[in-house]
Amino acid sequence: MNKYVTDTQALIKFLNGKKVINDLIDSVFKKAEEGKNIILIPSVVLFEIGYLYEKQRIPVSIKDIKTVLEDSANYREEKLSIDIIESSFEIMDIPELHDRLIAGSARYLNVPLITNDPVILASTFVNCVREK
Repeated sequence: MNKYVTDTQALIKFLNGKKVINDLIDSVFKKAEEGKNIILIPSVVLFEIGYLYEKQRIPVSIKDIKTVLEDSANYREEKLSIDIIESSFEIMDIPELHDRLIAGSARYLNVPLITNDPVILASTFVNCVREK
């Protein structure tokens, strides 16, 4: 079973019923729904979702995410740890703090990151899911 870390935008799009980024990434999420992949959700993604929902910028709430986490073994919270923080500070080409922590989670866990953020995709420090 493959594991992936997701960023905020990709997770929100998928949970909102929209095509995530491309066919490959859409299939990664669909396979998680089928029990074939694991999607790891960094704590910072949960924080961003709470903030964006509070500001009425997204339709998905923390309660919605909590339900997803409780109802599916294929979606798991990846808690922020000192090891992830340390890994994040080794990433020198992603300046935004939240993005760096999300990328640092994928880097520390040595799993691909699901994102369409061009800065993260250009990073030499993190492996991102991409169509070939």
